[in-house]
Amino acid sequence: MRERASVVSEREPHPPAAGRAAQAAATRQQIVETAQRLFAGHGYQATSLQAIANDMGITKAAVYYHFRTKAQILQASLDPAVEEMTVLLDELAGMASRQERLEAYAVGWVDFLVRNRELGTMLLHDPEIRAASVYAENDGRRRRVLRVLFGGSPTPAERMAYVMCVWMLEGLGELSDLSDDELRATLLLTVRALLAVPGAAGTDET
Repeated sequence: MRERASVVSEREPHPPAAGRAAQAAATRQQIVETAQRLFAGHGYQATSLQAIANDMGITKAAVYYHFRTKAQILQASLDPAVEEMTVLLDELAGMASRQERLEAYAVGWVDFLVRNRELGTMLLHDPEIRAASVYAENDGRRRRVLRVLFGGSPTPAERMAYVMCVWMLEGLGELSDLSDDELRATLLLTVRALLAVPGAAGTDET
């Protein structure tokens, strides 16, 4: 019995610690989701850490434990979107057919837009969020997307088609009345039309 008690006592501390970690992760995610909703509804500047805490029914100190600044919360809400697009690009880069890449990009980008439609609402109404978001692409990322989609020398029409696809993120706020399924169908039709640029149809460049 002594040996069994010893084993139990050695294992007892781990479940509570794991539980605390899971609870902390859940609280952190809830803070991010609450902040996104408030940013969309009231704007980034008008949303304080205290407002986020009040909406969640917790103390400001509890929010501060996870995020020291509002900018950190914004970054945490945008990081998954950037990572998601990076993964999509990696998948596209492994496809030999140009048309296959364009179609996979259209579907992947539209799925991204539907999953992040609240981000689109924030972008529409808040220039500060727009400046910090995946919408504000850096030159390196933009060049990589163009190279993956169209090859090393994209035409002006191809470059503009890509830019228009990116701008669709900001326009999501105009389609807030649509269901997810309706939004997906509308966006997919639009993206496919944009990517059917002169010179793209029937080619199979890498």
